[in-house]
Amino acid sequence: MIRHPSHRPNRMGLLGFTSRDPIADALGRRLDDEWHWFRHVATAGPEPIDAVCVGPGGIWAIAMSGARGRFTRRNGHWYRWNSSTESWVPWDATPITAARLSAQRLSLYLERAGLPAAVTGVLLPPPDMSVETAPSEPMGVRVEREPDRISAMMVADAVLSQPQVDRIVALLDPRQPLPRLAPSTPNG
Repeated sequence: MIRHPSHRPNRMGLLGFTSRDPIADALGRRLDDEWHWFRHVATAGPEPIDAVCVGPGGIWAIAMSGARGRFTRRNGHWYRWNSSTESWVPWDATPITAARLSAQRLSLYLERAGLPAAVTGVLLPPPDMSVETAPSEPMGVRVEREPDRISAMMVADAVLSQPQVDRIVALLDPRQPLPRLAPSTPNG
């Protein structure tokens, strides 16, 4: 997997790589050099996307946040397990909503650039977060704790051609020149 420098300046004011990125390390052991990893991708929105992985298996927006506890979705509403009352109480699903919206922002950003815009949103929660949903309760984002399972999902199907991957990478990494498009008219 090819890692691209972060869009966020480090403490010395330079664009660069983060010191350690365990998720990128874990995915990099499973994904070959047809895959590209970006951290802190800035698109239209209040916060940058934590990570984006692009390759033949598609575009993956990865959010690395969460909350402690057990959560479930029932009848279109989110609930948190309250251990003191031993009951489910309403919960504002901020981490899940943020992960879903970051994937949608990236999708709109790619669509405006005329690129394939099917983005899969993934939430990588902390170890002490459990999310349970019924198959009939769509979340709009995949919640997966294990990078090995995410990499298996990424390589399951090839959905992007190499030229499409190159154009998306060039858009997400402003240091790279955009490849020329074929002219729409002869000698044009």
